[in-house]
Amino acid sequence: MVVVVVASAFAGCGEEETHYNDDTIVERLNLEKTGSEYAVNGDPFCEVDGKLLNDASEVEDAAGKDKLGLVISSREGNVAVEAIPPFAPDCGEKVKKKLNKLDPVPKEDE
Repeated sequence: MVVVVVASAFAGCGEEETHYNDDTIVERLNLEKTGSEYAVNGDPFCEVDGKLLNDASEVEDAAGKDKLGLVISSREGNVAVEAIPPFAPDCGEKVKKKLNKLDPVPKEDE
């Protein structure tokens, strides 16, 4: 129900916000549950917060509060995760590439 309200609010501005469910993010990043967090590919040095950032509003809010640069988002900022230190640098690059694949493909003007 929240998704419909959010999409409606943005539809009035000419844009519709993209929302990803947790299952989509978990599958794309190959996340494995480790208590209240997730490990990317089961790697303990590549853990992210259990609260996945499912849309641009959540990403923007988390990024605004992020003092350590732990929010890793897609290129368009539609989806993100928050890394948990210690977090391997190469893992961040892999996560970003996978998140970028979730961004919608821009439609060409007809």
